Amino acid sequence: MKKKGYWLVFLVLTLCLLTSPAMAQKHYLNMGSTSSTSGVYAWCVATANVINKSQNDIQVTVIESGAALDNLRKIKAGVFDFALCVDLPSAFQMVRGMDTFQKEKWEDVRWLFTRNITADRLYVRKDSGVTTFKELKGKKFCPGIPGSASADYIFKFNDLLKADIKLMPAAIGDAVDAMKNGAITGLQKTSPLDSLDAAMIEVNLTLPITVIGYSEDDVAKIRERYPYMIFLETPKGKIKQLPEVGPIMEECAIVGAVASARLPEELGYKIVKAYVENLEEVASAYPAIKGWDPVADFFKNVPPGGEIYAHAGLIRYAQERGIEVPERFIPPEYKK
Repeated sequence: MKKKGYWLVFLVLTLCLLTSPAMAQKHYLNMGSTSSTSGVYAWCVATANVINKSQNDIQVTVIESGAALDNLRKIKAGVFDFALCVDLPSAFQMVRGMDTFQKEKWEDVRWLFTRNITADRLYVRKDSGVTTFKELKGKKFCPGIPGSASADYIFKFNDLLKADIKLMPAAIGDAVDAMKNGAITGLQKTSPLDSLDAAMIEVNLTLPITVIGYSEDDVAKIRERYPYMIFLETPKGKIKQLPEVGPIMEECAIVGAVASARLPEELGYKIVKAYVENLEEVASAYPAIKGWDPVADFFKNVPPGGEIYAHAGLIRYAQERGIEVPERFIPPEYKK
């Protein structure tokens, strides 16, 4: 009888240990990021750190990648469980199987949280007299780095609007030099919504520059053909260094993290919760996220027709915070 009693106590203790938080199942997740030479890589590392420190049974490994397009393909292949540095237009194209992902349609992409919103800003020499995109007709303009998504968009807009701009892709350093010596009229450079890009602040010290936008008619035509493109109005005074600019319409990109429908709701919820509730720590490593709401800003800024589904974990966290989630963002796998 004593032996049976000892075994019973042993079994009870073993079950208690196995069901205790300390013995809970650990989930090891691979997170796609970007090149380690990119300034955004610090955001990726800081994000992984706050998730790993949140005692949520998740251990994230940061894996260097080629950013947005590479990350989407590797999530589809199952190499990454989730990934950062993905812009909404790229994710939308994969979901719909169009443009860049014309033969790679995959509907299981899910938005996880937002990093920030940036402008693919059009800079021109102030002495050029150019005030809108189509006024660049016949002029030489750098759309951005060869092969980049933002440069590709400029090529698409030029063809669609029949603007006849002489586009000359180049590395940012070469484009800045060409702009300074008058070889090109201007260039496109991703920038914060309320400020010039750092490189362009320096240019403006010696060469007066300005920022131009798109007409309402141009925006309507672009969004009819490319519904995933987002345009926001930059009001007068919004750009700190150029308070006289505005109001103008600028093409903008919502950038953040995505997963797939395969990632369980519980894990997605824990990832979002860890990121949002430790945002200050992440911002100390990557200040560009300050002022952005990783949850609400996605639902608030994506226009109808340009959305992808949100991850079930994001929806759960949003509803806990009392943030309204429009029906168009709710995926079929989400159970209320």
